[in-house]
Amino acid sequence: MKLLPLSLVGISLLLSGCVTNPADCDPTTGDVSIITKFNCNYSGTYDNRIEQKQAILANEKALNTEFKAVFAAIEKEKQQTNASLKSKQASQQALNQSMNNLLNQIRQKTKGQIDIQKQINEIDKQMKAAQNNPSKSVMEKQLELENLQNQVINLQSDLGLK
Repeated sequence: MKLLPLSLVGISLLLSGCVTNPADCDPTTGDVSIITKFNCNYSGTYDNRIEQKQAILANEKALNTEFKAVFAAIEKEKQQTNASLKSKQASQQALNQSMNNLLNQIRQKTKGQIDIQKQINEIDKQMKAAQNNPSKSVMEKQLELENLQNQVINLQSDLGLK
């Protein structure tokens, strides 16, 4: 008679091992019975869970590496843009200084000539307008510079310096 309850316990343990659900083997869910822990370990569910978590971790590490590469590329692009912007600003400043010096010298030499003074004032006006509107596109800026260049060439030929 005593064998019957022991054999029932053994059979129930054996059957409960077959019924173990992988969700029951999650150690973060709280207290799990010793039988469930044994079944999870014996059935390989813990090992499968570890392998799944390691695969997820490897994928996350690869994704993180890609993010770092993108962030580095963005930072490099920002630095190049800042350098390019500073270079353009320095170039613009040099152009402005050179143009102002030229216009001042021509003003001094042509004090009595009203038509030349009008051309100088028009060029000066366009330079100031270009300086006050830095948000123009590259193409618009190039067209302005070409127009300004043509006006300077016309002024040069009017002065007989060509």
